[in-house]
Amino acid sequence: MENFQLIQNRSRQTASVINGAIPTLKVGTVTAAQLITQADALDGLAQTRDDAITAADGANNAEHMGFLGLQGLVLLLPHIAEAELDDNIPAETALLDTLPPIYAIDPRTTEKAMARARLLGSALTAINTYRAALVPPRPEISAIGKTVTDLKSLLAAQPKLMEAKDDADDAVSLARAALRNSATAMDRLNKKFYAKLAALAPYTPAIAASIGLIDTDTPNTPATLSIKTILQGGTDSLHLLVSYDAGTYDDSAESTVEWMVVGTDADFTHSVVADPSGNALGPFAAGKTVKLRTRATNSNGATVGTIRTLTLQAPPSA
Repeated sequence: MENFQLIQNRSRQTASVINGAIPTLKVGTVTAAQLITQADALDGLAQTRDDAITAADGANNAEHMGFLGLQGLVLLLPHIAEAELDDNIPAETALLDTLPPIYAIDPRTTEKAMARARLLGSALTAINTYRAALVPPRPEISAIGKTVTDLKSLLAAQPKLMEAKDDADDAVSLARAALRNSATAMDRLNKKFYAKLAALAPYTPAIAASIGLIDTDTPNTPATLSIKTILQGGTDSLHLLVSYDAGTYDDSAESTVEWMVVGTDADFTHSVVADPSGNALGPFAAGKTVKLRTRATNSNGATVGTIRTLTLQAPPSA
């Protein structure tokens, strides 16, 4: 149960006590009915947050898959080009000299892969132009069916994927803040109602008899193990790599990550022990939608994380 849900429960308990003991009680202008209305509104904010998270997971994975496709080509194509050129031919030696600056860039990040792709695109264009002019002409440099055209297409697409990722992450931050701020305001309102009820309890037997129904204790259940990212990966790019937000893993609790494949599983029937350094799940088929959530359990109960959803893309080499 999330914190906002605990606050909702207290609002409903508070309204029940008010309606049963002193229906006209207000805090400011807020009635018991309005307290429930405001509490129920948290569900809509939570759904907005969940939808934003789902969109962000998709956008993050799309950017990541674009990066993997670009990275694969910028690693492979220079070696194919080098193998096709003869350093005993002066014209080809000059073309070979365009490759060392490309090799010098380690494409371990999106930005580095893009920088290497820009240099590689220029080099391949020159190499392909030279090869096309030979007699007989030689085909353009290619690897796994991909050419400089594919490289330039991936390079052109990546900035838009990065922008979409950033926009989606911003939307998640805004949605989380809206839910958090509204839940905090509801918590304050609950406490004001409780304080008023507690003050009246010695003089109102009906309140004194029922105020104990309002749960004011924070349950000693584990903190939620929060998923940070879900990205495709592994050697086949068909596994889901799950990472967790720092500081959310409770080593005193039993923590698992659960998942289900939409259209195949009726519920979260699969689970593994959560590794604080991350988990690799799968493999799954491209096009399948997988839902994941975490569960942390101790002797006082369990805390279940927000459901995360991701539809797998075809691997870059497919």
